[in-house]
Amino acid sequence: MKNYADVVFVNGSVITVDDSDRVCEAVAIAGNRIVRVGESHEVNALAGPETRVVDLKGRSLLPGFVDAHCHPGYHGAVKLQIRCGHQDVQSIEDIKREIKKRASTTPRGEWILGRGYDHNKLKEKRHPTRWDFDEAAPDHKVFITRACGHMSVANSMTLAEFDIGRETPDPHGGKIDRDSRGEPTGLLFEHAQIPIRMRTQPSYEDLEKGMKMMNYDFLSRGITSAHDASGRNPGEIRLFQKGVSEGWIQVRLYFMVRTSGTTITLGEQYLSSGLVTGFGNEKLRLGAYKLQMDGAGSGGSAAMREPYPDDPTNYGILHMTQEELDELVMRGHKTGYQVGVHALGDRAVEMTLQSFEKALRLHPRKNHRHRIEHCGLLDGPIMDKIRDLGAVPALGLPFLYEMGDSYISSFGVERLSCAYPLRSLMDRGIISPLSSDTPVIDPNPMHGIYFAVTRKTPSGQIIAPNEAVSVMQAIRAYTVFGAYASFEEGIKGSIEVGKLADLVVLSRNILETPAEEILGINVDLTMVDGTMVYEKE
Repeated sequence: MKNYADVVFVNGSVITVDDSDRVCEAVAIAGNRIVRVGESHEVNALAGPETRVVDLKGRSLLPGFVDAHCHPGYHGAVKLQIRCGHQDVQSIEDIKREIKKRASTTPRGEWILGRGYDHNKLKEKRHPTRWDFDEAAPDHKVFITRACGHMSVANSMTLAEFDIGRETPDPHGGKIDRDSRGEPTGLLFEHAQIPIRMRTQPSYEDLEKGMKMMNYDFLSRGITSAHDASGRNPGEIRLFQKGVSEGWIQVRLYFMVRTSGTTITLGEQYLSSGLVTGFGNEKLRLGAYKLQMDGAGSGGSAAMREPYPDDPTNYGILHMTQEELDELVMRGHKTGYQVGVHALGDRAVEMTLQSFEKALRLHPRKNHRHRIEHCGLLDGPIMDKIRDLGAVPALGLPFLYEMGDSYISSFGVERLSCAYPLRSLMDRGIISPLSSDTPVIDPNPMHGIYFAVTRKTPSGQIIAPNEAVSVMQAIRAYTVFGAYASFEEGIKGSIEVGKLADLVVLSRNILETPAEEILGINVDLTMVDGTMVYEKE
């Protein structure tokens, strides 16, 4: 039996994220575990003839990043659709041009799909309409989803296929946008878009292509673990298992199962399966039972206690009543699941906490770690309740790096004084992991760390400067806090002896990098399970 390490990292700034935030120089890896953390001369003593020695040359070595709420399968799959992000299109005319181009190679009557537009960033400062898309592709079914995923625009052929017309009522938990004559404009909010979304799910083949792209993209950004929040598609779970067993998915996955409203779905099937949160292994593990309470902040569908400033009639959209939420939370809680509820607006978060409180009062359970997904707009009493209940807010704070200006347009700076309040949550001792929700935004953790430290939007505006945290705190939220949210802080999330060797080497020493230069930091190397899975050329 060999008595030397397989890999040693020396001469660096090793950010351990242990309980004392220790920073040291070197780490040794044997097999898939960390076996020593300390100074370079200590770790070098474990180097043998076959040991790979990585000279960090002062660069930072961190635990692998954990993206605590994202959609790995869709991250890659949407790349096969028309890309409508602000880096790809600047106007509705640009989107129409791309639709027309795709129509020229797509059989008549087939689907043309796209994702990523933000109406606040388009030249026209509005959502596209069915009539815009009819001009571009009158003989195809067109369906383009906004960046947030909570609203989409369909053309006339698509609306006709799904019998969405002048007399169609708004569905529970959804809204059909209409013009002054009552005609649907093509813009569908929340549950109004779900039937079309379900019909246009990516094929098994496209999902596999997408997951392979996801694996590379995540590893190249230093993401070694991801909490998949999709949960509607059994095909994704089958592909996760296939990808892990065949070795083309190295990112560790914690997958949620999802229920929408009271519909019998995959999530309901899991409740009666006998399986609960934690089933699986270190590579693929069953996660939370996920529910959806509201929509998106930048799109005006997050459920708020006060109306949106630009529309005194709009309080957002609730997907469920309090009674419906209470019932579903109770079922998941009693079964033994961690329960995760998508709740972004303050009204939705309050209702979620009420449901958690009722379930815990009637059926006390220690260490439940029930989650609030996104948890964006809060106040002091709400945060106190989160602390008292032991809930875990999986913050969408990185949204504000890409969408902060849209949030300001929707809410105004004053209403955002407690938006994604990482500092206030941490000051209360609340474990608050960070997440990207990709494909909503780019999953690059440097974007989230930059915003957590500076609170600057793309235009340079500042949102809630009192909620800024240190680089070390932001790293903690992206590593061990994410591991805690999946009950795995004992095996990953920090660089300590005995933990899994999931590590990231950055291009610079992040602790010595001015805040404004954090965005320029890249990932040079990513290790998962003791194996180098990404190295920058």
